[in-house]
Amino acid sequence: MADTGNKPLVFAKNAVKLEKPVSESTPWKLFIVDDDEEIHSVTKMALTGFIFGGKRLEFLHAYSGAEAKVIFENTSDIAIVLLDVVMESDSAGLDVVKYVRESLGNQLTRIVLRTGQPGQAPEKHVISNYDINDYKEKTELTAQKLFTTVSASLRGYRDMVALEESRDGLKKIIDASANLFSLSSMQQFAEGALAQMLSMLHIKDNGSFYGAEMDSLAACKNGPKFRIVAGTGNYAPLGKESLKLPNIPIKVIDHLTEAAHGTGHVFSDDHIVSYHKGRNGHENLLYVSGELEHNDLDKSLIELYARNVGIAFENIELHNQIEETQREIVYRLGEAVETRSMETGNHLKRVSEISKLLALEFGMTATEAEQLKYASPLHDVGKIGIPDAVLKKPGKLDPEEWEVMKTHALLGHKMLESSEKPILRAGAIIALEHHEKWDGSGYPYGKQGEDIHIFGRITALADVYDALASDRCYKKAWALGDIYTHIKSQSGKHFQPELVKTLTLNLDKVENIMMTYADKFESQSRS
Repeated sequence: MADTGNKPLVFAKNAVKLEKPVSESTPWKLFIVDDDEEIHSVTKMALTGFIFGGKRLEFLHAYSGAEAKVIFENTSDIAIVLLDVVMESDSAGLDVVKYVRESLGNQLTRIVLRTGQPGQAPEKHVISNYDINDYKEKTELTAQKLFTTVSASLRGYRDMVALEESRDGLKKIIDASANLFSLSSMQQFAEGALAQMLSMLHIKDNGSFYGAEMDSLAACKNGPKFRIVAGTGNYAPLGKESLKLPNIPIKVIDHLTEAAHGTGHVFSDDHIVSYHKGRNGHENLLYVSGELEHNDLDKSLIELYARNVGIAFENIELHNQIEETQREIVYRLGEAVETRSMETGNHLKRVSEISKLLALEFGMTATEAEQLKYASPLHDVGKIGIPDAVLKKPGKLDPEEWEVMKTHALLGHKMLESSEKPILRAGAIIALEHHEKWDGSGYPYGKQGEDIHIFGRITALADVYDALASDRCYKKAWALGDIYTHIKSQSGKHFQPELVKTLTLNLDKVENIMMTYADKFESQSRS
């Protein structure tokens, strides 16, 4: 047992003061490790009412090095440990230091060694050989010095945590910028930017977000839709969703509107709003709520940071608009071909969505599924080169006409194959191979099995399903039972068996797509 000698802690009245109103957020965890129960009681009494950064202390207790290791292993957010050196052994406290730093890899907790027997662990040796943050003899720890030690340690812990969070946020930004214009990069970039901002402010906020407004935030509270790109706290589940402003608390709406009508930046004790309107009229803003401390330098940094992030958002949005325009052009091209061949309506939308669904359910990546979705409308683009006499013939084609019709696969491939754009290259593959069959009886090359590209296999199944399930000028839509029977009969013949199984397992989702994009003239009954 450690010898505490003369009672080591001498307490003066009113040694601890309140810094600011107390926050309800998670308190700082202070861990007392000592085999003398009186040390626990006296330390806790001395720190009663202690407030730092608006947060109280939560006390954890252990009476041996072994017990301390267990608590450290199961508690990740201990801010400070006041650690006795000599407990069940002369080096028990030092063993805990090595365990925390080396075995657990915990570099954040501030370790303050306390000893009543300095001869057992000389200060110079301990400071040189152990990763600790302070070394105190118990006899020198008056209440005032304990207050100073705990305050300094908490400040160091807070800054270390902020640095770690800042590093995580910076990593997200770097990862996002490495693939800046991917489908999810705007959210990833916003998450990183938000994490960076919160770490700069040294707060765990109650709810913050980076948002993007599609219309005009300043114009009207009830009309525009507001999209939260990245959020924390109460707004964490709302990322990627499009919200009407009334769904956000009225107090927050008032804060946003104040920033939009005013200077673009609003600072108060419990919230910050930074508003940026880009050259194309797109509005972005940062909203942070919580107990905040900021000075003039912080304000300047926040304004600069939020403005630069807003510009980055604008550039990403511009790129996304360009991509959307390209996809729209591809879709319109396919639609023009369908119109010429008298297959009007939402056929292409249904084939696109069914193809994407099958791709995802079949195990393809989200990127591949998106590529297939946007390329599948080009499956019959080669029909643009087929003469009207063949393309628009109302009756059955004779053998010579059928051979002409089959050339649309090669024509479509030739039109698209020289492109370097991923969607058009995928479209070239689909145009060429969506009439090939699993058993090798298709055209133009009689490919079979997995020699047929997966894009072609999936589009073929989606195209045939929609053709059977939709009204045409020359036929009525088939009943669902008849479609199911036909598709099953073509498993291993026209279609890959595994894809047929994927389709049949997801018929409810496929039928939902059919209903969502039903043509106006089609019957709503599909059973």
